Amino acid sequence: MSLAKTYLLAYNAVLIVGWAYVLALTAQTSLASGPRAVYAAIETPLLYAQTAAVLEVVHAALGIARSPVLVTAMQVSSRLMVVWGVLVLAPPARVASFHVAGPLEIGVPSLMFAWGITEVIRYSFYFFKLLGDVPSVITWCRYTLFIVLYPLGVSSELFLAYSGFGYLVKTNPLAYPMPNAVNISFHLPSVMLMFFAGYVPGFPMLYSYMLGQRKKVLGSGS
Repeated sequence: MSLAKTYLLAYNAVLIVGWAYVLALTAQTSLASGPRAVYAAIETPLLYAQTAAVLEVVHAALGIARSPVLVTAMQVSSRLMVVWGVLVLAPPARVASFHVAGPLEIGVPSLMFAWGITEVIRYSFYFFKLLGDVPSVITWCRYTLFIVLYPLGVSSELFLAYSGFGYLVKTNPLAYPMPNAVNISFHLPSVMLMFFAGYVPGFPMLYSYMLGQRKKVLGSGS
């Protein structure tokens, strides 16, 4: 077994465990202390697990993983914007919630369930693929559960960004106003508006692509 393959197996295994831990903490805290307490409980493992995804861009760039560099970078950057740009820098977003129907609420817990389940399945798929045999149940989950989890995750991301936006406008973190030596300014709320506006064309395009991949992998009758 090559060094690169051994490394990728270890990388995927660590992130399976990391996201499973985030999932378990989310469920435990939601039941024991309520949804508003979830972020405080999962903050550290979430930051480690999600930030580690930056390495996926490196893997793609080095050619040790068969993933398009630009697409991978875009997917990772959207997650990092939510975690570091919204949850870390805008505390009100951490406890925000929106009641949808029955027990379903949009907020940090819904985001963690959507991300956590998705990532445990995704990294498990990669792990077993490296070993040469992916269990059929993992393949089915990878190409089926996104039908619910992807819209849940995107709606949670957008709601949390909306919930923290007013705080970001007020505090203006990471501001780099002009004039300055490089003659470039940075205003995080403006960047966020442009970034999340990309979800409007991006979500239906990616969702349609994933539906196509499901039909291709599982067949039209699945």
